[in-house]
Amino acid sequence: MERSRRPPRPVLTQVVAAVLLALIIAGVYLVLLRTTMDISQPTSNRSANARDTVYFALHLTVLVGAVVAGFGLGKWLNGLGLAYAVLMLAVMSALMVGSQAGSQTLACRGGHNDLVRHWTC
Repeated sequence: MERSRRPPRPVLTQVVAAVLLALIIAGVYLVLLRTTMDISQPTSNRSANARDTVYFALHLTVLVGAVVAGFGLGKWLNGLGLAYAVLMLAVMSALMVGSQAGSQTLACRGGHNDLVRHWTC
C-alpha cells in the first residue's frame, strides 16, 4: 500500500511561510539575547565559563528550534522537511554571526555597548 502524496502548496505560499518563520525565529533570538544581557555585564559576579555556558545553551536552543520548526514547515508545505531544516539552520547561523559581529563592532567603534550583549574592547 503506497501512501498518496498531496500536491505541494503554491510557491508564493512556501516563500512567505519560510520568510515569516525565519523572522519569527530571528525575533525570538534577539529577544532572548536582550533578556540575558545582564549576564554579559563585565561587572557581574559570574565567571567567564558561566557566561559562555549561558550563551552556548541559548544559541544551541535557538538553532535546534529553527531546525525542528523548519523541518515541520517543510513537511507541511511540500514534504521537503530536510531542505527547510537546512535552510533555517543556514539563515539562523548567518543571523547569529552577523548580530554578534555587528554588535561587537558597534560596541568597540561606536560606543553602543548595550544592544544584544556587553563587550570588553
